[in-house]
Amino acid sequence: MKNLLTCLFLVTGLAIAGGVAAAERSVTGTVALSADMANKADQNDIVFIFARAAKGPKMPLAVFRKQVKDLPMAFSLDDTMAMRPGLKMSGFDQIVVVARVSKSGSPIAKSGDLEGSTGVVKPGAKGLKIVIDSVVP
Repeated sequence: MKNLLTCLFLVTGLAIAGGVAAAERSVTGTVALSADMANKADQNDIVFIFARAAKGPKMPLAVFRKQVKDLPMAFSLDDTMAMRPGLKMSGFDQIVVVARVSKSGSPIAKSGDLEGSTGVVKPGAKGLKIVIDSVVP
């Protein structure tokens, strides 16, 4: 019984520590659709918010999806949202956060999608402001 309790304590402690680490490296901010782009988006269009390495693989490091009707909105991205376990935000010194309105529903950018992004930031950046203000050519 003592071994079981010790094991539970260790696992729970690691889970809590992992959650704290993920929160410390999370990026947070807000996403809004510019007034100029509002008439180009349908309320049910999908919005992908993701982080990718500033240099390196183009595959998103963390991602989640919403709909245009949810904008403006606050967001938080962290390592628990990784698409591949070995490819996490915390493994990179510099990232870019992108918000894209997908007209097709696909996460891959296509001509006519609407997009906005941050400049290069470090994992753990807080208070980012992304305005979706351009059309993908």
